Amino acid sequence: MGPVVHPTMNAAVLTADRTMEHRQVPVPEPGPGELLVRVAVSGICGSDLSAYRGLHPYKKAPVVLGHEFCGKVVGTGPGVTRFAVGDLVCSSAYASCDACPPCRTGATHLCRHRTNLSHLGWEGSFADFVLLRENMTYRLPAGLGHEAGAMVEPLSIGLHAMRLADPSGGPVVTVLGTGTIGLACVVAARRLGFGPVHCADLGPAKGELARSVGAEGYVDVAQEELRSGAAALAPAGSDVTVIASGHPGAVADAAAVTRPGGQVIVVSYFGGPQDVDWNALVSAELTVRFSALSTAADFEEVIGWLGRGEIDPVPLVTHRFPLRDAATALRLMDRADGTVGKILLQVNRESG
Repeated sequence: MGPVVHPTMNAAVLTADRTMEHRQVPVPEPGPGELLVRVAVSGICGSDLSAYRGLHPYKKAPVVLGHEFCGKVVGTGPGVTRFAVGDLVCSSAYASCDACPPCRTGATHLCRHRTNLSHLGWEGSFADFVLLRENMTYRLPAGLGHEAGAMVEPLSIGLHAMRLADPSGGPVVTVLGTGTIGLACVVAARRLGFGPVHCADLGPAKGELARSVGAEGYVDVAQEELRSGAAALAPAGSDVTVIASGHPGAVADAAAVTRPGGQVIVVSYFGGPQDVDWNALVSAELTVRFSALSTAADFEEVIGWLGRGEIDPVPLVTHRFPLRDAATALRLMDRADGTVGKILLQVNRESG
């Protein structure tokens, strides 16, 4: 099992819609194939915000949220062979079954038997410790900064999305939405050889974040109309348009800024049904792909980028809070005022 830890731990518990409480809860004990990880830093994801608002399809109060994190292994259950106490790790948001046809081909993100953090009693990383399955865990370089380590999971989502695009169809990328996933798509697009990359969102602060990770153009839709602003940046239209925002009309916006014969990648979830004029997509013969989660190959690629110093995601972080102030952090994110980038919870300054 490894070192003995205290029987209780600090956790930020979502107890009702828009209600977070700082509580003492039992420390989980790793079973077969499981690891206990002391969380160093945890990011707040858009899905955590959705759960906070009471809109997530399966993450419901009472629950400990969080799945974007890094920390050190402090205990292992029977049968764990790939990790040891002291390893710095991150993880995906889910554990796959490893037995179904998608899993056997490496497409674990399509596993219909996967289990998810913050669901069915499996608590997430807004706590001192989190329990993981070995098949969802990834070792990080020992010297990697904790904040960068906590960004691996969202960066893997962006990489997975951009790998669905065909670069031979043209290099110009437009990303609609500059939340963490949208900006992760910018990072991945540049690493995969796409460019220039343009973004669109509300407010100048979002433009600064986009440029910090390599975007060359930005349309502030609070100040100018998206279609004219995008046309000024890419007169022939975008070759690849990424929908990283679930705003009403997102699909129509993508169709309007994508060149005929271009590609649309949908990586955002939506709060409800979208009204879509399919004729606009048909007449332009657009290719539309949908992207969900990420795989081991995506994690390993991102970890390689970070280990070699090829990317630095930390400039995306705009706010940091201690775990006890998780309620304040979620309220800030809930405001959605255009000035908030990545919010991190500093759970344990020393993770080992």
